Amino acid sequence: MVTTTERQAERAELVSQGYAWEYIKEWQPKITLYRHAPGMDMEGNEAFPVGTPIKGLPGNPDYVRRKGRLGMLPSPPSESCECKWCVARRVHAEPVTDTGEEFTDEESIPCHECGEQVAALTKSGALSRMRVHMKTHQLNQVNPT
Repeated sequence: MVTTTERQAERAELVSQGYAWEYIKEWQPKITLYRHAPGMDMEGNEAFPVGTPIKGLPGNPDYVRRKGRLGMLPSPPSESCECKWCVARRVHAEPVTDTGEEFTDEESIPCHECGEQVAALTKSGALSRMRVHMKTHQLNQVNPT
């Protein structure tokens, strides 16, 4: 059973994602979701390829949000899609050429305290690594060696 506070938290999350309050409270139409992650069968074989439309699903925002976590989104997969499955496919689909050089990360951010370059495949990954790097500065200030 869903409590009032859980229901209010879900509504707040949906409103923060851009859904209108009237859309949340009223009956929802049926929609079509598209697979951005392949659907697998029990043996691990791909049963539903990426891009397969799934028609006639409930259009309520909570249902769409839950299915979105499984790789089923309202828009078809495309080159401009920024979901984690499409981004991963684009990263792994790029041909790998051995140039004899060491792999260089795509995004790099300099530390404003020590000047060290912190790098990752994406900007958000580099920012995450920078937060971890900044903790080393905080630890050094607390416990100088």
